[in-house]
Amino acid sequence: DMLQRCDEELVGKFRTLHDGTTATPKLDNFTVPVISLTRVCQKGKLQEAQEYLSDAAASDARFLEVFDSFVVEKVLPHYKERLRAAGAVEGDKPLAFYYQRPPTLRIQPGPSRALVRAHNDAEYGHQNGELNFWLPLTSRRKTGVDLLCESKEGVGDYHPLKAEYGEVVSFHGTSCRHYVDANHSLWTRVSLDF
Repeated sequence: DMLQRCDEELVGKFRTLHDGTTATPKLDNFTVPVISLTRVCQKGKLQEAQEYLSDAAASDARFLEVFDSFVVEKVLPHYKERLRAAGAVEGDKPLAFYYQRPPTLRIQPGPSRALVRAHNDAEYGHQNGELNFWLPLTSRRKTGVDLLCESKEGVGDYHPLKAEYGEVVSFHGTSCRHYVDANHSLWTRVSLDF
């Protein structure tokens, strides 16, 4: 719903079929204008499109309501249980959690050779106590795109996290380098991270 309200010429639109009708609005059918995939130094609008999409996510009350519900009802209880099992939390002692809101919405259309270089989030000023969560909203089997991550800081043994559509995975992205590979498929990869 949020993507359907975005500026089609800047952010994109759902694929149009040969008969002129619009394909069922599924995220993997979302197309992005080439100019919005191109950096300013190449006369593109990549940064403008990213800012527009970030603003759209931050101002969409329904999107934020669903996201908050997901984090509070699913992610945080699971994370707290992991902390309890590791002995880092005692019993039902209340804990305060902070999370990125809005999440980052990533759209990676295919086919493309573009990929995100291996990096850790400390390079962008993130603090060591953060834990990354990645939620694919499209099938990695359909796009061939996965998030690859080191098992430990600096070892360079990148492995795919293999999160399926609708699964959320966590990793220590502040210290462990990670990246997504290129999308060579005809479909669009969409994910949230926070």
